[in-house]
Amino acid sequence: MSRVDELCSLNLSPAHGRVAWQPIKWLIIGTAILVLLGIVAWPLLWLFKFSLTAEDGHFTLDTFRTVINEPGMLDAAWNSLRLVINVVLCSTFIGTLLAWTVARTDTPCKSLIVGAVGITFVIPTFITVIAWIFLAAPNSGYLNTLLMQALSLDTPPFDIISFNGLVMIETIHLYPLVFFSVLSALNNVDASYEQAARILGAGRLRSTLTITLPLVLPAILASTILVMLDTLSSFGAPAVIGTMANFSVLTTKLYDLVSFPPRLNLAAAIAVPIVLYTLLCLAVQRLFIGRDDFRTLSGKVTKGQVLPLGRWRWLMGGAVVVVVFVSVILPLSALLLLSLIKVLGIDISLDNLALENYRHLFDESDTAFGSLKNSLTLAFSTATLCASLAVICAWVVERTQLAGRGAITLLIMIAYGFPSIAFGVGIMLGYINVLYGTLSLLLIAYTAKLLPVAFVLVRTALRQIAVELEEAARIAGAGWLRIMLDITLPLLNVSVGIGWVLVFSLSIRELSMSVMLAQTDSQVMSTVIMQYIADGSIELAAALSVIIVAISVLILGIVWKVSGRTISSRE
Repeated sequence: MSRVDELCSLNLSPAHGRVAWQPIKWLIIGTAILVLLGIVAWPLLWLFKFSLTAEDGHFTLDTFRTVINEPGMLDAAWNSLRLVINVVLCSTFIGTLLAWTVARTDTPCKSLIVGAVGITFVIPTFITVIAWIFLAAPNSGYLNTLLMQALSLDTPPFDIISFNGLVMIETIHLYPLVFFSVLSALNNVDASYEQAARILGAGRLRSTLTITLPLVLPAILASTILVMLDTLSSFGAPAVIGTMANFSVLTTKLYDLVSFPPRLNLAAAIAVPIVLYTLLCLAVQRLFIGRDDFRTLSGKVTKGQVLPLGRWRWLMGGAVVVVVFVSVILPLSALLLLSLIKVLGIDISLDNLALENYRHLFDESDTAFGSLKNSLTLAFSTATLCASLAVICAWVVERTQLAGRGAITLLIMIAYGFPSIAFGVGIMLGYINVLYGTLSLLLIAYTAKLLPVAFVLVRTALRQIAVELEEAARIAGAGWLRIMLDITLPLLNVSVGIGWVLVFSLSIRELSMSVMLAQTDSQVMSTVIMQYIADGSIELAAALSVIIVAISVLILGIVWKVSGRTISSRE
């Protein structure tokens, strides 16, 4: 029996004429739009307003001049620029080369590489930095100590407490963005173009540079811009490394301005240029990609030929293993070991390993236990709210002729492009007199920032559902709410579910907005970890980080399994 036949067989009353007004439908849609305006448009308006407001409340442009003359601000801007350039170059090189290796060569253990890179991406930098401080701090790093003893070195070989160390940590976290984007593009390139070039006499290197590389250039550009924006808005690792190495970037200077005594107009004045730069990057990306036609898929796709590496196969495999080892295995092992140490600073032995740090975290009188409950509560609430808003907004955009529905998409996606710490300033300004210091304020910030993740997934899935299914139910007499509950949602359940778990995972580890908005009674795990680091309790920070990593990896596994099962069932 077809789906349309099933719908017609439902026990529904026949429709008598067209229903002109459905109050429940428009009440739900109207509420969703109002919520969207409240969590995105309102904070952004306050952000721009405060950037143009003097301390006495009058309009002024002096805030921008004042913030430029702030001590250390130009140095912070220069450090941010250097950081962005270095991380973009390193991430693009590593991610592109690794993606080409997996997609176009016979390098062994490809599935293991993809899984390891995925794990690298879900571990935030403020957690990675803990592991690398334990391993490569110049005076006390465990790896440095081992190498100095083994090789009889006078000076430590690594110094993670430096600008170059920060570049490495950010690169390890962000090269997966380039890797997955380029890998997907390479898998979608019709290999017949490369084969035609080879038939005409082009070598592998020339065909790669003149055919393959231009076709995946949009993916490289898009991921590079994401790396650039993510680096510019990064806070966790720059705050930790910068404090120890005595340098600042724009995000840490912005945080200083909202700390006591807060100078919110100057903080807004820093945030606005960052936001404008973000919009400029997105516009350049759209303009550049829009100039040419990069489409190559037009029916049956010729599978790409695998390049046999011959005697270099295992050498290339070894190089890939080194990347995976440095970015995943080494830091995670160090983090787990650090979380088990009872007394930091003495020799590591079985007598010095225990679960005391984890027992401390689950002590109900400790801040960490409250932060764990807050994080789980916020993650569950944010994921549920984002999934609900995503379904409603995607349906409005794809299934109605509502005037201005394009603005809904713009409003949802614009928050995702903004650096988190800049958007956090807007949230603070918009609700400081009403919700400041409460979990509700964090819920607003998380929802606004992470809604695009669920929206894109749901909207894509909704486009693949034939509208005739809903029309058949409507003809049979079903109202809008029943159609949504009985027809649309069941067909969207996989996409909504994946969006829910992704938002849940991202909420658990959010730091940039939390560090500005959380107060004593609204601490979350990420802010407690930063506090532990500041207090020198790095082993407690490691234990709490292990919990976040475990949740993130579990969520990644669920998404991977569900996505794979869905693809297999469709095939």
